[in-house]
Amino acid sequence: MQNYVIILGLLVALASSALGVQEPWLPWLGSDSYENDDSLTFDNCEEDDEDGTCLIRGTTTTPPADDSTNEEVAVSKIKDFEKEAVEKAVGVLKALGVNPDEEYNPSQQRGGRLFGGGMLMQAAIDQALAVLRIFGYNTGAQINTIPVQPAVSQVQQAALAALAKVTAHKAVIILPTAAQDTNLPNYEPCRGGEGLCTSAQECKNIGGVQGKSIGKCGNCVGCSVCCQFVIGCQGITDKMITHFQSPGYPRTDRSNEACSLTLNVRDEVCQVRLDFIDFEMAAPVAGSCSGVDNFEIINTAQPGGVFGPGQSKMCGLNKGQHVYMPVKPGNILIMRATTSGVRNIPLARLDGTNRGLSGDTAFRWNARVTQIPCEAPGARGGRSGADGKVTRRIPSHYRKLLAPDGCRQYFQESRGRLQSYNFDGKSEVLLNQNYAICVKRPARSCGMTLKALGFSLPASVGCLPGNVATETLDDVEDISPICTVCCTSTAEDGPGVNYLGVAGYSDGASVMTPIGQNYAVNQDRYFFCGSKLGVTNLIVTRTKGPLLLRVRTAGNYWEQVSCPDGGCLGFLINYDVDTGTC
Repeated sequence: MQNYVIILGLLVALASSALGVQEPWLPWLGSDSYENDDSLTFDNCEEDDEDGTCLIRGTTTTPPADDSTNEEVAVSKIKDFEKEAVEKAVGVLKALGVNPDEEYNPSQQRGGRLFGGGMLMQAAIDQALAVLRIFGYNTGAQINTIPVQPAVSQVQQAALAALAKVTAHKAVIILPTAAQDTNLPNYEPCRGGEGLCTSAQECKNIGGVQGKSIGKCGNCVGCSVCCQFVIGCQGITDKMITHFQSPGYPRTDRSNEACSLTLNVRDEVCQVRLDFIDFEMAAPVAGSCSGVDNFEIINTAQPGGVFGPGQSKMCGLNKGQHVYMPVKPGNILIMRATTSGVRNIPLARLDGTNRGLSGDTAFRWNARVTQIPCEAPGARGGRSGADGKVTRRIPSHYRKLLAPDGCRQYFQESRGRLQSYNFDGKSEVLLNQNYAICVKRPARSCGMTLKALGFSLPASVGCLPGNVATETLDDVEDISPICTVCCTSTAEDGPGVNYLGVAGYSDGASVMTPIGQNYAVNQDRYFFCGSKLGVTNLIVTRTKGPLLLRVRTAGNYWEQVSCPDGGCLGFLINYDVDTGTC
């Protein structure tokens, strides 16, 4: 008898302690989760309960205000109470000898004395079943089919709390047992690097950052949407992927202003890639962007210049171009556009016809800024879990983007197109450039083939045709000839050092060898300038090492006599990595 009294007392204590005595908001439960059952006793519950609410205890507590934080706390408390109540009710039934495989109804009576197990035992069983019915376990179910959740660790509780914050979209559920190895929100790329996987709340417009959902995403704790973060003028961010756009983009603009984005480099990041999804500004004048609308990159890790000595500005047409920059933890990277809307955009038609460009003097840009980590987040300390065992990984998107050291551009496809910055077939190439273009080398490859669609770089008169590697100059004083390598002359009256550097091997001509047809070794040179890319505008390289090209232009403006017909316009080249052995 004493055991039954204790068991019944536990149920009464559980109900009284958990249902509203200590927490004033807990007595309110929505009708969506709990239905009114005539066999249960609820205070203030009417049969015509039109507002969809009722009170478990006799109180006048009203539903809380529409506050997301209070709702999350309430839901968490209710779930904790449900878990505890179900566990204890099942325990009471099993302790009182109810067969766990038997379908038991409260109307079934057990014989016995009044205080020997009969009426009191039956009352305890009925109360336990009533508790189970509150939480949706109707009579007739087997006790063994009622799930009893195991204890949850602190790390698992943290993961569940993060999942509870998702409100607008259905998230992919990550089990608590895997919470230690889950990915970070606002870190995982989605939609091919167009956005970041995050929560719907985080994707809202906050602090000048315009968040736009571009799809669903659930591969990190608390995430539900793929969010594209767009920042306008004078914005500051440290997000892994950010879009920096001109005012009113995609509309063009003619305003006179300075617009900047400041990027705070994260601890684990070693490179930043800048992709110009769209870029239309005025063309350079005399090889310089300083006197026209321009886009300047200020990198504290490259104080001497991003593209070469003192050269960090871009202008003209650069849609589809990209830039890699080395950075260090804690660096600041500033992108600043200075515009006036005075000079015409290259190739723009002044007669009003539209050729797909903004036209006239209007400008616009849309740049995607991606921070590329070289180590997992938290590797420098401070981001591990409470038990010190939380591990992170670098997402594959970032690993694939990572370029070899020293590359200003990096192309990973085995076939594609290379072009100098602001190349449009009309505008001049920029001064003071000195950077490397790298192409990813597959496992079984032997150099690449380059085919120039357009090529014109400054050169001395003897090297201007582009099909010669050296030129001979006369020394007036002793009448002895001087042989110099084309594209490298530093003479005061010359155009300076200007070249596209690549390890040439052949111009594409073939010869018969003892082992069969092969390329003729007839273009063994590195420096190319003038009006042609070698003899035939085609270069075959043969190397087992890195595939790279070096771009170099002079610091002083060259005279037009040093340029091919039409001007010094840069280059547009198709490349094809050659597979096989060499």
